[in-house]
Amino acid sequence: MDPTTLLLRWAHILAAIVAMGGLFFARFGLLPALTEVDAATRDRIHEAIRRRWLPWVIGAITVLLASGLANFLIFNGRVKAEGWGDGAWMRQTSYHALFGAKFLLALVVFYFASALVGRGAGTQWIRNDRAKWLSVTLGLAVAVVLLSGWMRQLHTGPNMSGSGGGVLVEEIEVEKGEPRYRDSDAGSRFRESGDETPAAEPAAAPAQ
Repeated sequence: MDPTTLLLRWAHILAAIVAMGGLFFARFGLLPALTEVDAATRDRIHEAIRRRWLPWVIGAITVLLASGLANFLIFNGRVKAEGWGDGAWMRQTSYHALFGAKFLLALVVFYFASALVGRGAGTQWIRNDRAKWLSVTLGLAVAVVLLSGWMRQLHTGPNMSGSGGGVLVEEIEVEKGEPRYRDSDAGSRFRESGDETPAAEPAAAPAQ
């Protein structure tokens, strides 16, 4: 793995951890706790969190989009350059369809995540029922992670028969009646070398 690919993968994973960690905390930690305070206090807390959390949400979304697209382009180029599946690997594995589904789901997650920390009038309906839309956003984010795991599992590529990185075992075709050895003397030499091995001494008789 080259350093650029590794850095892009690290950035993608860390940004996903930040985004999903925030969603989990908000849904199962923050919202239940805020039900114990009055509405005015709840609004002040939401506003204080929004100011501090919004830059992190925007940053995570930006990094996820940039690193995700870069990773896809690099991997797509590798598949084409190495000729996986004689050029048909992407179609055989439905990789492009999986990436498209993941990308669309991610865009929906980004929209809801931004709306939950925003304050625009057009997305107020989402904030009016934070618990419901946080649950929806979190469920979609989990679906994106599951799709990512599925796609990552495909990155091992097809079984290679040449210089694709695996171990190539040379096949020797043996026709009926032909010796199995390339060298017809190999078997006799093996037997002769075995004959030179000194025989083991007989075991001593047990004492009476």
